[in-house]
Amino acid sequence: MANKPLTILVAGPDATATRAVEDGLAGAGGRDRSADRIAVVHGFADLPARVAALAPDTVVAVLETPDAATLDGVFRLARSGACAVVLFTDRAPPGAAAQAAEAGVAAFVLDGLHPARVRPILETALARFAAFETLKRERDEARTQLADRKLIERAKGILMQQKSLTEEAAYNALRKAAMKQGRRIADIAQSVITAAQIEL
Repeated sequence: MANKPLTILVAGPDATATRAVEDGLAGAGGRDRSADRIAVVHGFADLPARVAALAPDTVVAVLETPDAATLDGVFRLARSGACAVVLFTDRAPPGAAAQAAEAGVAAFVLDGLHPARVRPILETALARFAAFETLKRERDEARTQLADRKLIERAKGILMQQKSLTEEAAYNALRKAAMKQGRRIADIAQSVITAAQIEL
């Protein structure tokens, strides 16, 4: 992420609110970030549409005195996993930081918006977001593998009972059918289970 040009969407209520972030992003911070694509939106009503259109790497939201509806919209964006979300705010209601963490906001900065801090905070948030996405992907893959194993075990049991096969022979039958049809063994297993349920 450090070498790749970034698409950054800065959102705030007005030009005054977003200026410090724009100034911070304009500063190279010792590195040439001239290739970064930076878009700015004033107001939050169109934020979901702008995110969908731009597909940014990160959204930097500046909320001076956030109302509950605006905070909720930013938290929904973070929960979607569409991009890393960085939130700067001057004030926040009690519990907002915990809500931000639960929603997956990559960085929640209270009363600390200074141009020189923007780039380091952004880089850290992007690294955290990437690490979190990796963990989610690994979790989802592990869940899929576990579900597949359960299907295969169940299908083997059905074949062993219906065709008087050994466990090894039942698995080989599933594997052979998968290779012949160009499908996953788990998909063949699901077909065996569905067929057995229909017969019942």
